[in-house]
Formats: sequence, C-alpha cells, structure tokens
Amino acid sequence: MFYTKVCKILNIQYPIILGGMVWVGKARLVAAVSEAGGLGLLGAGSMTVQDITSETNEIKALTNKPFGVNIPLVRPDAVEIIDAALKCGASVISTSSGNPKVFTPMIHDSGAKVIHVVSSVKFAEKCEQAGVDIIVAEGFEAGGHNGFDEITTMTLTPQVVDAVKTPVVSAGGIADGRGFIAALAMGAQGIQMGTRFMATLESAAHDNVKNAIIQMSDKGTCVTGRTTVGPTRCLKNNITVCIASAE
Repeated sequence: MFYTKVCKILNIQYPIILGGMVWVGKARLVAAVSEAGGLGLLGAGSMTVQDITSETNEIKALTNKPFGVNIPLVRPDAVEIIDAALKCGASVISTSSGNPKVFTPMIHDSGAKVIHVVSSVKFAEKCEQAGVDIIVAEGFEAGGHNGFDEITTMTLTPQVVDAVKTPVVSAGGIADGRGFIAALAMGAQGIQMGTRFMATLESAAHDNVKNAIIQMSDKGTCVTGRTTVGPTRCLKNNITVCIASAE
C-alpha cells in the first residue's frame, strides 16, 4: 500500500528516510532503520574519512540493506567525503546546504542515487535541473538547521510537488503515522524524520536528550542562529533561550 516511487528508486520497503543528524545518526541507528525497511542515513557532517570508513563498516556488519550518507556541501572537503562514502558502499548520497549540480554526476557515475534537501521551491527547481533523484522538501518545523525563508512543511510540500516532476519527500515536524499520511495527501512520495529517531534506543544521543525530547511540550523548541549561521531549531534551555533573545 505504501510502496511509492521513492521505494523503487532507493530499493527500500517503506518510503521512510532517516534524516542526517551529526553526532546522533551513527551506525546502530542507520542500520536499524535500513533493516526495518526504510533508508538509514549516516550523519557525516562532522566526520573524517576515517570516521566514515569505521561507521560504514559497522553498518555493513549489522545489515545488508541499502544505506546512505548525508553530507553538507558547505564542507570544503565535500568531494573527498563523498568519494569516501561511495567507496565504502553507500548506495545513496544525501546532500544539503549547497548546489548539488557539481556533485550529482560523480555520484551517478558510481551507481548511487542523489537526495537533496531544500527549503524553497526555487531550490527544488535548481535540484531538478541538477538531475537529483529525490528532493526533500523540509519545512521550518524541522529540528536543526533550517532555511532562511522559514516556510512551513504544510505550505512547502505541495508547492514543491507542483513545481517539479522529481519525486518529493516531505520533512519537518513529522513524527508518526498521521504525519506520514498527511505527507502523502500533499503529494509527497515519502517522509524524512530526524528528531523522532533521535529518541530511539539505537540513537547515539545522550539519554538526557532523549528524555527531553519525549517530555517536550508544544512550546519546547526555539530558533537560534538567525543572525549568524542561519536558523537552527533547538530544544529550549537556558543557553538556547539566551542566544535567541540576544539576536
């Protein structure tokens, strides 16, 4: 029933993708998501080539299912990191924070697929021109780094679906089956979740972080970085509230 174009492209059972999360989305979580029929993505934003090699070796020891690696293109060594991920057996490279046009050919030449995360229709159209296989339309509800335009998931997803022919995955504030069905109703071919997976046993997050996520209310996050590195959705605490109020 839920087998979509995304499943066919990625060779997975369910159109559910683990969002790339630095320090949290490591081998155990990646393997667990892939083994369950989704697509696990290794959060390689801060990893070295050696880190990627070690983590992917562990992933392959835990599952023989497809997995991917998430790499922010703002990294000056992005080409080297992508090359390492491909050599380590990643069947998917998920990119963000940059133009995928330069990198898509080298990824396709290796036989892997390209996913790119966008926060606006304009960037989605550029991704389609670049030849990516799947576009993730990520709304402002998402945890972590967000787009400067602050467009919500429900607003962004259907507009991206209407603007491109490339299969679209919805992300941002999705945490259960209701969000999954809503994404499909908006025309998406699947979903990407990060924060929800952060609270799992396999996640590398500290137990205090997991408990904070579970206990969080509807007003439990704030956005920092609007005047510096870009909007970043965080759990509210004394530090993040202080930073947000100072901007």
